Amino acid sequence: MHRLLRRVLPLAAMFLFVACALPAFPGQSPTPSETPAATIVPPSPTPISLSVEVPVEAAGFRLRTPANWVSKTLSHTLTLAPSKESLGRTSPGPDLVITVDATPAGMVAAQYGAASASNPESFFEVSSGAAQKSGYTVEATTPITIDGHLGLMADLHGPSGAGRLVVIVGPNSVVRVLGQASPDGWNAQRDLFAAILASLRLFTPAITPTPTPVGIAQQPDLLRHGPPGFALRVGGSGGPRDARFVSARGMAVAPDGTLYLAESSRGVWVFAPDGTLITTFGADDLLDAYDIVRTSSGDLFVADYGRNAVAHFRPDGTFVGRWGSAGDGPEQFGLSSPQRIALGPDGDIYALDSRPGADGQVATSVMIFSPEGALSRRVALPADLAPADLAVDGRGTIYLAESFGGSVVKLASDGSELARFGDPAATKSLAAGAIDLDPQGDMYVATYASGVVRLSPSGIEVARGGGIAAPGNVPSAGEISLPNGIAVAPGGVVWVSDNSGEYSAVTALRLNSDPLAEGTAAAVAATNIAGGTPLPESALVRQWADSATASSFYEPDYTPKRAAGPPDVPDCMDSTDAWASANPSGLDRLDLTFKMPVFATGLTIYQNHQPGYISQVDLVDARGEIIPVYTNPPALSRTCPLVLPINFTQTLSRIVSVRITVDQRSGANWSEIDAVELIGAP
Repeated sequence: MHRLLRRVLPLAAMFLFVACALPAFPGQSPTPSETPAATIVPPSPTPISLSVEVPVEAAGFRLRTPANWVSKTLSHTLTLAPSKESLGRTSPGPDLVITVDATPAGMVAAQYGAASASNPESFFEVSSGAAQKSGYTVEATTPITIDGHLGLMADLHGPSGAGRLVVIVGPNSVVRVLGQASPDGWNAQRDLFAAILASLRLFTPAITPTPTPVGIAQQPDLLRHGPPGFALRVGGSGGPRDARFVSARGMAVAPDGTLYLAESSRGVWVFAPDGTLITTFGADDLLDAYDIVRTSSGDLFVADYGRNAVAHFRPDGTFVGRWGSAGDGPEQFGLSSPQRIALGPDGDIYALDSRPGADGQVATSVMIFSPEGALSRRVALPADLAPADLAVDGRGTIYLAESFGGSVVKLASDGSELARFGDPAATKSLAAGAIDLDPQGDMYVATYASGVVRLSPSGIEVARGGGIAAPGNVPSAGEISLPNGIAVAPGGVVWVSDNSGEYSAVTALRLNSDPLAEGTAAAVAATNIAGGTPLPESALVRQWADSATASSFYEPDYTPKRAAGPPDVPDCMDSTDAWASANPSGLDRLDLTFKMPVFATGLTIYQNHQPGYISQVDLVDARGEIIPVYTNPPALSRTCPLVLPINFTQTLSRIVSVRITVDQRSGANWSEIDAVELIGAP
């Protein structure tokens, strides 16, 4: 996994990855040059001897350097320099220092969208923003081709350093190359950088399991004390080698709470509910265990990613057999499958499969097998889906953890989409590595940014638990870094597997429920059954505006903030406790913001002087979309003070502010607004 290389130069550090997640770099990339086509990086006019090949097999790249250069590799990041002194400098010096990192395309897409994983221009924008914010000038980009792969490069200039940033979209990853030195050093060595860059070769890393630790598995470390919601942690970065997980992945739980863990290198580990290691099995039968399901009879099926197969074991761990292989045949798996499997109705095994389609794009489907391994059918998934995990309920409904879109997608048994849960304005909040269901149909997702989230069957977030470890840090009790599996257990416990570099553990959490959200979810469920019954009052949130702005106000006392908070004016009267516009006969706008975004069902406006001149009311959702909910010809109302209720069908997106238009052009003589209340479901 990627970690921040602390001793590289400051500018280089901006471009490295932390804990397998891209940093949220602000800023915009420079406008690409208008070069019509990519050009291959030319060799230096002066022959440069690059006699040493430096491979980074796990990251899928290699390049060549001059003799006697030194290098340092940390996970998927390589740093090169002519000497150890240059390699350890804390500021740009006379020697050229080169940093290369590679990140899997899927991880880039999950953080920044599919375009960033396939379009060098999009990823260059992500990569160059921090440099510009730090005072570096980024020149216009130039298209290039490295080893047959398209990319962009641009020169960087700062007060004490200069260099070049290159972004290349490879077959399986996105690669960044940064060369830098002092301004004079860069000018003298830019040809050397170009020669080393031209030697870069990208390849698909070999699909091999993590090296198997020697010896018999031992009891991993147990951590039993932590913050509220934390129940237990098994594993971590401490203890003997034989007591540490190489990579804890998918899990299954028996009705008595027994936990079955797919451990990549040593088969299946079995734990009691208190974390005590009971046994292990399958080390000789599984090449690379990735996921596991348990049937009602206690039999276990394991996705053997290393063999492109599914293996079958009896409850006591006896190996029964396996089925599947890599290939293009109907019953075969794509080269990177199966990683995720799920148990369906009647004991069928559902497996995610990805392979190149006829159009050259990756085609993802769900393959459904009998327990004996006979393929019954294949369900093609919509082209915009590339799920990280799946779960299946007792009716054969398929639930997908869609990392790229940050959503949970619900499909009928034929693959048609039934629902998509998640906020399009906050895709990171539900970008997840794993999903599971409980018997009531609630969905549990282990996310990269929000911990573990529980959703009701209607998609309402009703509980959450677990924190996210700070980038580059070992997770503390209750924290996760890179969730890889999830399993709902008895007693309100949720297990999450986690991997980050040398750290791998499974953590048991009890989620923190939101009673109001639970009530809303129950009301929605009742509504679905009853056929449209409105939400009960107890399920709704009522809140006064937290802050306000306006197109004008009558100075100095009738400011917009007078319209925030609850009503202050008890009668029909002019009052400095309300907002009034600067002009008594103009067209003005009042914008009010609320602390809690809600799926709005109504609002109430309190008018204390010259009421009736509100001509339009709009809602503004989290994405900035304007939703009109009220229009009316402006005219003086006979009722004063006037409490104006506005009700409407519950919005499909979260509302964050209200915009009120007051039209006094017919002669209102200062129409005043005292307070605004927003009503909705959380």
